[in-house]
Amino acid sequence: MHAISRRRFLDLTAKTALSLGTARVLGPLGAAAQTGGVAGIPEINAFVQRHIREQGAPGLTLGLANRNGVIAVRTYGHTDVKTGRPVAPEDLFEIGSITKSFVGLCALQLREEGKLNLNRPIREYLPWLRIESAYAPITPHHLLTHTSGLPNPLSLPATPLWTAHPPGERFHYCNAGYEILGLLLRTLDGRTLSEIFRARIFKPLGMTASEPVLSHEIRPRLAQSYWPVYDDRPFPRHGPLTEAPNIVMDNAAGCIASTPRDMGLYMKMLLNRGRGLVSEESFALFTKPAIPSPGFGEGAGYGYGIAIQPVEGRTILRHTGGMVSFSSAMQVDLDSGFGAFASVNASLAGYRPNAVAAYALAALRGPIPAAPAFDDPFKVANAADYAGTYTAPGGQNLVIASAGDRLELVHKGERLPLERAAPDHFLVSDDAFPLFPLSFGREGNAVVEVSYGGDWYAGERYTGPKTFETPPEWQAWAGHYRNEDPWQGSVRIVLRKGRLWIGPTPLVPLGPGLFRIGEEEHSPDRVRFEPLRAWFSGTEFRRIET
Repeated sequence: MHAISRRRFLDLTAKTALSLGTARVLGPLGAAAQTGGVAGIPEINAFVQRHIREQGAPGLTLGLANRNGVIAVRTYGHTDVKTGRPVAPEDLFEIGSITKSFVGLCALQLREEGKLNLNRPIREYLPWLRIESAYAPITPHHLLTHTSGLPNPLSLPATPLWTAHPPGERFHYCNAGYEILGLLLRTLDGRTLSEIFRARIFKPLGMTASEPVLSHEIRPRLAQSYWPVYDDRPFPRHGPLTEAPNIVMDNAAGCIASTPRDMGLYMKMLLNRGRGLVSEESFALFTKPAIPSPGFGEGAGYGYGIAIQPVEGRTILRHTGGMVSFSSAMQVDLDSGFGAFASVNASLAGYRPNAVAAYALAALRGPIPAAPAFDDPFKVANAADYAGTYTAPGGQNLVIASAGDRLELVHKGERLPLERAAPDHFLVSDDAFPLFPLSFGREGNAVVEVSYGGDWYAGERYTGPKTFETPPEWQAWAGHYRNEDPWQGSVRIVLRKGRLWIGPTPLVPLGPGLFRIGEEEHSPDRVRFEPLRAWFSGTEFRRIET
């Protein structure tokens, strides 16, 4: 496959400035274009141009809507980086987990038809479903709101599922729950998921370009997409990308591909409180926060396939979608009456175009705000807090230096810049440190230790133990595990300070070879080790020597 470097992206961007800077509009917009928000489009256009350059994204598609319909469609950058072909308004982009809101609306339609009781045990509808649980039965309501207590594999494992807490008590994002809901829709409706989405959502809303499942047949209409060249290590800003493989997917957790115009029609429906699809009562259930979900923003809660966040007295419906090689975000302001959908044709290490959707909403709502400042990943607040000499149990030193708001690793006489990846976690721009971030630990507010994979170094202010007991069998479980499914990739298990870790997350022993992933007692995600194998929430990975 062909790798595309940051320089290649920037060269093509400079050569095709008109295709990037002159955003393309899909069709006549009629009265909808006259109803407000249009004044902010030049500022939105300028911000998106800058944003995709800063993020190293190949291309982006953007749909803007109000209660009357689609305000505008904009496209930026490239769908084929090698040839320079620009993104076109008709190109399909995979919307990922935004699909979950479609599932929620279909479930509410079935409820209105008397075919579904959202509080009835799911196994009364799907008696073949295997769940080992000591708690009360799981219901469709629990699956829709991510409160089932089930683990989060991408798809159902061959072994029975399990629960870690009583349903309804805690939020734990669960793709497998939405795969179950897709099977529930098929069972109660009597049609395929494709037919259900087309009949219940696409046709009533006029979403004529959207595709309900991902298949090889739609490949010619999909935007060419990209993913990291190396899937077994952290991905830096502007890291090298390569063309991603095509995937086939009918999992209701995230199987819809759409265009910005069609997503504008979908947002118009949301802004009109479900008109044309569900009753006002059902829309109220759809948008009622069942449980806090802070991962979607401060104060956010989760309803039926959609997150609800109060922002400055307004109600924002929002969701993101991450696919193998697409990243999407949708934000809908129910009070101001505007919505924005953005999607990038690449996977960029957890990135979602939330900044684009949020700024678009602000500019449409008015008054038009200044664009957010560039988020420089090499700028570190309180950089001096990390500086110092850290020493391993064997006596090796790791030296971290600060230079203003920059951090550097002093290595073999060179000063290597550190790139901020997450709070207290930094990537090293050097081939000597490719596989892990440098992860700093604290005692109170003081930075006292740093690790790189299984290597651990204590700083001068570290006061904890420096020797650790480790069960002998754990030595055999540290290593590199892979699953060649493009959704899975690599997991590296390291042994550090007498514990097994996945990145910054410790493994907590539950039994022989069985561990919980993370300290939280209510977390259902587990890993089970066997010789040369590891099972992560029921998905098999094999150990390899790389």
